Amino acid sequence: MKIKKHKVAFTLLCIFLAIILFTIGNIIYSNYCLTYSNYTVETNKIKGSVKMVVISDTEGGFIGKDNKRLLKKIDNANPEIVCIVGDMVEKGSDNFDSAISICKSLAKKYPTYYALGNHEVGLNDKLKSFEKTISETGITLLDNKMVDYKTRSGDKLTIAGIKDYPFFEYYAPDYNNNENKLFQSYLKQEDNSHFSILLCHKPECYTWSFKDYNIDLMISGHTHGGIIRIPFVGGVYAPEQGYFPKYTKGYYKEKNVNLIITSGLNTSRGIPRFFNPLDVAVVTIKGK
Repeated sequence: MKIKKHKVAFTLLCIFLAIILFTIGNIIYSNYCLTYSNYTVETNKIKGSVKMVVISDTEGGFIGKDNKRLLKKIDNANPEIVCIVGDMVEKGSDNFDSAISICKSLAKKYPTYYALGNHEVGLNDKLKSFEKTISETGITLLDNKMVDYKTRSGDKLTIAGIKDYPFFEYYAPDYNNNENKLFQSYLKQEDNSHFSILLCHKPECYTWSFKDYNIDLMISGHTHGGIIRIPFVGGVYAPEQGYFPKYTKGYYKEKNVNLIITSGLNTSRGIPRFFNPLDVAVVTIKGK
C-alpha cells in the first residue's frame, strides 16, 4: 500500500515538474523567439502583389544587439515595404536609441512608413523632438498624413497614418484641427479606386468608427496579443478592451474592411508573454 502511495506521489511530482518546466520553457520562447505571422489580403483594386512587413511595440527595447536579430528577421521576409504601427519608444523617456537604430537601418533598404502610438504621444513636450529625429532617419512619418505609393508591379496604394485617437476628444484635444478634418474627409470620400491602407496603433478605432470609412486595410498593434494567450481561447487582456478582448492578434474582416493586428515585440512589462511569441507580421496584398 505504501509503495502504491509513493508511486502516486512520484507521478504527481513528475507531472508538477513537467508543468513547471513547460511553463518556464514557453515563457522563454514567447519572450525571446521572433516568429512570423503571415497574412494574405486579396483585392480587385490591384493587379499584381506587394509584400509588407509590419512591426510595433518595442517600447524602447532592443531585439538583439543593436536590433540585429529583428533586422535580420525583416530582411529574411524580403518585403517591398515596411510599416511601423507605433509604440517604438517608452512614454516619458528621452531615450530614442532603439527606434532610431531600427528606422535608420530600415530606411536604407525599404520604403518605411511610421504611425505614432500612445507611447509616442505620451512623450508630451518631447514628441516634436522625436518626430524630427525620426524623420531625419529617412523613413516617412505619417502623423495624420497620407502618401501614394507605386508598387514594383505598377499598382497604386494609398498609405495613411493616424496619430493615436485623433478623432476622439478625450484622447486627443486637437482632434478638430484642420489636418484631421482633411484626413477624415479623405477617408470618407466615395471614389477610391486604388487600395488604401490605414496605419492606426489601436485596433479599438476599428470597432468604434473606422468600419464606416473608406479603408481597405487597417493595420494595428497595441494589444501585445493579449499578453497571455490561452489555446483555442485567445488573449487574456488588452488595454481599452479589458479581459478576453475580441481584437488581439490576427486577421479580422467586417463591412469589407480588413483589419490585421500584430502582437508586437514588447518584452519589458511586468507580466511575461505566454503562448505569445514576439511577432513580425508579413502581409501580402494581391490582386484577385
